[in-house]
Amino acid sequence: MDNSKLYLLLWTALCFWCLGQVWFGQIVIYPLFAKVGQADYVGYHRFYTSRIPLVVIVPGFACFLLPVALTFLGPAVPAWMTAGNVAAGIVGLLVTVGLAIPRHGKLEKSGKNEALIAELVRYNWPRTASITVQAAVTMFMLAHVLGD
Repeated sequence: MDNSKLYLLLWTALCFWCLGQVWFGQIVIYPLFAKVGQADYVGYHRFYTSRIPLVVIVPGFACFLLPVALTFLGPAVPAWMTAGNVAAGIVGLLVTVGLAIPRHGKLEKSGKNEALIAELVRYNWPRTASITVQAAVTMFMLAHVLGD
């Protein structure tokens, strides 16, 4: 197996890791934020954010940025696949930096805020969709490359 195909397989593993995380976050983790009591909220949120860097943040940012590298290091695929993967990564990155991180910062500082939690859940849908699109495009890439 050449390096470009190996890179695609590694990308696939990362992409599907992030797909599972983003859906778990959307359906379970973020809604759970609203179930924590006001008195315990800041401690809960700090505990949460201290545990996620290695398993959520690093893979998440890699998922947003590595499609650009896949363009150059991965196997030849139709342009729409490359463009779709990169565009979805950009959407995920913009949602994370522009919408999610600021809200997490406010929640960690000021404590439980139902409106912010609702925004976090609502604004996470585009990120969930973007990673879902990446996974779908990646399946088309695999079919294209491995079907040869």
